[in-house]
Order: sequence, then C-alpha cells, then structure tokens
Amino acid sequence: MDYTAISQPWEEKTQTQIRIPKQGNSRFLFAHNPENWELKMYQSTQQNEDGRKKKQLIPILLPLLSSIPETPGVNGTRAVGKRIDSSTMRARLQDVGWTLLDASKHDYMRVYPAMRGNYHTTKWTRIEKIGRRVIEHFDQEEFDTWRLSLMAEGHLSPPHPQIASLMLIEMDRAMSRLERDQHIPEVASRLKGKQEQYRNTKKAIDRISRMGAKSYEL
Repeated sequence: MDYTAISQPWEEKTQTQIRIPKQGNSRFLFAHNPENWELKMYQSTQQNEDGRKKKQLIPILLPLLSSIPETPGVNGTRAVGKRIDSSTMRARLQDVGWTLLDASKHDYMRVYPAMRGNYHTTKWTRIEKIGRRVIEHFDQEEFDTWRLSLMAEGHLSPPHPQIASLMLIEMDRAMSRLERDQHIPEVASRLKGKQEQYRNTKKAIDRISRMGAKSYEL
C-alpha cells in the first residue's frame, strides 16, 4: 500500500482516518550552515560554433542541509498549548550564521497521520507498506534538483571565497596524508578519488567566481 495520497503539507490538517504504522515524530526545519557544501556533477549539452552538440560534466557545489527537529524542551523549543514555539532556537541558529528554510515557504515537508501523533518527513520520501514492512523511498535526484533551485533562485548564497579556500586547503591536507602510503593499492585508489574530487571542487569554485549565482543556472 502506497501512503502518498494521505500526506499533507505541514500547515494543513488531514481529514483521512487512515494512519501509517509508524510512531509520530517531531516537526523539523531545514537549515544550512555556510561552511557545509557537497560536490555534484551535472551533465550539460552545449552547441559548438559548427553547430554540433557537445556533452560535458559540470561540477556544482550544492548546500548540505541539516534537518533540525522542533521538539518541545530541546534547544529552547517549547509547546504553547497545541502550538510549537521554536523562535528561540531559530534565533540562536541565525545568530551563528545559519540560514533557515521555512517549510511553509519552500514546501519540503509532508505530514502523515501516524500512531500517537503525526509523522513528519520530506516531500521526496514515499512511504509504502509491503507485507508487514513499512518502507521509505527517498528520491535523491529530485531533492538535488530542489537544492539547485534554492541556489539559482537566490534563497541561499554561494560559498564565500574564504570558505571555498578553506575547503581546498582541507582537501589538500587530506591528500597529503594519503600520499605517504600511496604505494599501497587501496590507498592509491583513495588518493586518486580525492585528487579527482579536488579538481572538480576547484572547477566549481572557479565557476562561481566567474558567474556568481548564475553558475547554478544549468
């Protein structure tokens, strides 16, 4: 049984009597720390001067998002009647540089009636019951597309040049540690992967330096 049809955006109340066989959990908030990025490769098709189409891989730095639960009694979050007040927690995160993504604005949360409350998950998670087992399927590709749109639309800022520089320094240090043992086949393979990642990360940073936010428009 696929439960997708009974899910609702977080601010709406469902009228269905069906409940998924999972324990209820806390509402959550997506937030981004400006130091946390993830390298992804995208295929793009461009047209040469002679009219021929050429495919190439474009390295992109996508924001790593943290899922922060809004649980009463934790990190300054409290229950006010039936309402959850997480304003203190949100203010603390913003004070140390985090960018908060409101679910009502960015539409990333889905709510399912569950056992002892509601079950909160992302809109890219499909829940179904197969026999006695409840399985969650996460659509990583669609989630990545959404993260890309956050950057292209300016909801999140590209990596700061200083943060980008620190990323490359840390990667260079990691490669230096591996170089001492590169005579070991397994280490040599890891080093090769790190070197490729370094080159692509540098390309992504150079692209941002040239194009700014437009570098996320593929």
